[in-house]
Amino acid sequence: MTPRPDDQARAELRALVAKASQRREQEHERTETEFWQEIDRLQSRYHGAQQDIADALDVKRNQILRQTKRYRPADQD
Repeated sequence: MTPRPDDQARAELRALVAKASQRREQEHERTETEFWQEIDRLQSRYHGAQQDIADALDVKRNQILRQTKRYRPADQD
């Protein structure tokens, strides 16, 4: 049986969980950014590509437009 935690052990555990959660959130944001920037590049491959991407992702074209604008690098605006 593991020992019962004291206040210090609980505080350390909370800090480690918060750090892991923050790292997870940062990675999620990074992958979302990379994904939508890649979609932004792909939609210019040919006329109608945006609709084909929307169909492949099972979303509306408007969603593609909003997300690619949201994650577009500032120097591309």
